[in-house]
Amino acid sequence: MVFRIVRRDGETRIIHAWGEARFDDAQKPVHIGGAVQDITELKRAEDDLRVSEARLVEAQQIANVGSWALDMEELGQSRTHWSAELCNIYGIEQSAVPQDFDTYLRLVHEEDRDLVVRSWTSAVESKTPYELEHRIVRSDGGVRFIYTKSRAFQDVSLGAVRMVGASTDITERKLAEEKLQQAQKMEAVGQLTGGVAHDFNNLLTVILGNLELVRDRVSADSNEGAMIARGLEAAERGAALTHRLLAFSRNQTLMPTTIDLGNLVAGMTDMLRRTLGETIEIHTKSAANLWRCLADQSQLENALLNLSINARDAMKGGGRLTIETENISLDDDFAAAQAEVAPGHYIMLAVSDTGSGIASDVLSHVFEPFFTTKNVGQGSGLGLSMVYGFAKQSGGNVTIYSEMDRGTTVKLYLPRSFAQDGEDIHARSNSSVPEARGETIFVVEDDPDVRTLAVALLSGLGYNIVEAGDGETALEVLQHSGTIDLLLSDVVLPGAMNGPDLAAEIRRRSPNTRIVYMTGYAKEAFSNYTDLEEGAHVIQKPFKRADLASV
Repeated sequence: MVFRIVRRDGETRIIHAWGEARFDDAQKPVHIGGAVQDITELKRAEDDLRVSEARLVEAQQIANVGSWALDMEELGQSRTHWSAELCNIYGIEQSAVPQDFDTYLRLVHEEDRDLVVRSWTSAVESKTPYELEHRIVRSDGGVRFIYTKSRAFQDVSLGAVRMVGASTDITERKLAEEKLQQAQKMEAVGQLTGGVAHDFNNLLTVILGNLELVRDRVSADSNEGAMIARGLEAAERGAALTHRLLAFSRNQTLMPTTIDLGNLVAGMTDMLRRTLGETIEIHTKSAANLWRCLADQSQLENALLNLSINARDAMKGGGRLTIETENISLDDDFAAAQAEVAPGHYIMLAVSDTGSGIASDVLSHVFEPFFTTKNVGQGSGLGLSMVYGFAKQSGGNVTIYSEMDRGTTVKLYLPRSFAQDGEDIHARSNSSVPEARGETIFVVEDDPDVRTLAVALLSGLGYNIVEAGDGETALEVLQHSGTIDLLLSDVVLPGAMNGPDLAAEIRRRSPNTRIVYMTGYAKEAFSNYTDLEEGAHVIQKPFKRADLASV
């Protein structure tokens, strides 16, 4: 038996006692003998071991790390031990721990089995460390990423090759890495796309403007007039394409206002019903006390229309389209998981359908420009990329979730506004069609073809024109010119002085001079400049004569 005693010095000790008794024929004890052992230190060691093991289990649970050991004996026999946390990672009970390598392989994702076999075999044969990332399939069907590190050695006492190691569930890290890589890829594609769109805008500006000038000189009923009309129509389609590319690359010129998103959705519902057709059932749900969002209203309406049309196309035989709005506060954890979004208050616009869904291997590509799941000729592949660019440029985010044959949900997050409804962050003056009365316009544009076109169009409207190709030259010309009524300048100019810098200097000399910017690629130009808040206008390239006349 085991019991405790208290010594004279007051110390408690644990005693293990055992003994034996001898009996005569009448079963009376004739001899009793035994032994006593002080097992206090042994019990303390056992208690310390239990505490240590419990702490190890807790540490493994916190770190999501499981340990294992495998003794491979002769004649193909083996003994395997898995820690409780490793069983939890793999989603199996302790009684189901695989006792041979073939059984273990059934837990490995089929696409990674050859890799695991090669790495394992090499480690066993060479007694070298084993280190590998691979996927497993849990009993519930979930796929997880595992990082395993181990070593193999010959255990002489056991007469076996012994492998010990640890496995870590790195699924969350892998998903975060994939999102970061996708964000970096989208950023690189966006930079390339924006640059191409900028150059293409300048070309289209020249084409559109010169076609307009030529059209004034020929009869609209002639063959030449018809050809010019077709050329103008094609150039305008090209302009629409570059606008979509700029939207994706986050380089379009946005004019954010404070918007009641619930009212915007309600106001578009009838138009959406007419656009989507009778086979699509539309449901809307707006949260109570919905915050106001800060966004460009026209771009937001285009985004909602694009998402709704995509949803309709996914519901071939009809279905339900659900549009929801909700207040959302994104914490640091969500922001860390979603690349390029900051913690804060947002208004969520969710568009859900009951359509065919999107396969998982396709889902990560849907925001890329020109990527489409539709048949050739049925989609440009720019709809979702425009939504993506608009959300990012607006300071928000967009996510997509889809299941095959169950539908898709796209969630657009837009930053909260604390201003009043309809208040524009750019206090722009009302535009009107000007009438030339001897006014002088200073045209500053580094592209000679665009500058020549702008001069020709404005001269045709009756204005006096002064021109320059860069900011420094413009200031020199300005010294010898009279009163300048309006500056028409490109945003990005060669040299140390860009368009906003030039406008600031001209306004210092002549405070009443109006400012109009031409831009096709204005991502950084206004990042630290407030001239738009002082009444300046922006005209988007490519522009036509009517655009110039309206600013």
